[in-house]
Amino acid sequence: MTPTIFDKLQPSDIRSDPFPHAVLQDALPSDLCAALIANRPDSRPSKRPATRTVMPAWMLRDLDFVDPVWRDFARAHSDASIARRVRDLFGPFWPDHLPALPEDDAAYGLHGKNGHDTHPVLCDARLETISPNPDETASHRRQHLDNGNRLYSALFYLRAPEDDSADGGLTLFRFRRTPEQLDVFEFDDRDVEAVVTVPYAANTLVVFPNRPDAIHGAQPRRPTRHDRAYVFVTAEVEKPLF
Repeated sequence: MTPTIFDKLQPSDIRSDPFPHAVLQDALPSDLCAALIANRPDSRPSKRPATRTVMPAWMLRDLDFVDPVWRDFARAHSDASIARRVRDLFGPFWPDHLPALPEDDAAYGLHGKNGHDTHPVLCDARLETISPNPDETASHRRQHLDNGNRLYSALFYLRAPEDDSADGGLTLFRFRRTPEQLDVFEFDDRDVEAVVTVPYAANTLVVFPNRPDAIHGAQPRRPTRHDRAYVFVTAEVEKPLF
């Protein structure tokens, strides 16, 4: 059985400020994490600086050129059991507005391959790559909320050994004042304050249930010729929940 990034997580890892989240270093066995980094698929990153490129789980699982270590990893992390594992981990911190997750595996599909008409919950474990920003400090997306139909967000960092860039972690925020609109690409700096930043370090996991106060964003990286890579694990329902 393929180890998952959630295997070592315990309720004691949950932090409540600025909103419930968990951080775990050395989430995977070191040799498995190294193999994922060394055999990372070519996702054809954008030539534009600080731009996100996505390779979804269905591609990682199905394309012939993808290394078996990635196929197994994507298959394990887009499984129905992952959504229930995250729910159970957060326990009383699982938000009331999120739906009760089905216990039947048949209710779970694969994001980008199945539809909500046949699968109420769609899971994904996608490789996301942020292109280098060689000329100026940049972030592909600063403080924001995730889509309201998302149940949780988990980022697993795959920083390469040769990456000597500075910053690039995930910053968690709280509102200074309630903005007029929540569904914006980025909140104004005046509306939020940074509380904690999870460093961009290999084999590090940060995970949180989706809430209307779960503001987060990519910490701007100083100029670098290295990309930024992580696996984004999530599950979504059809309609927004907030």
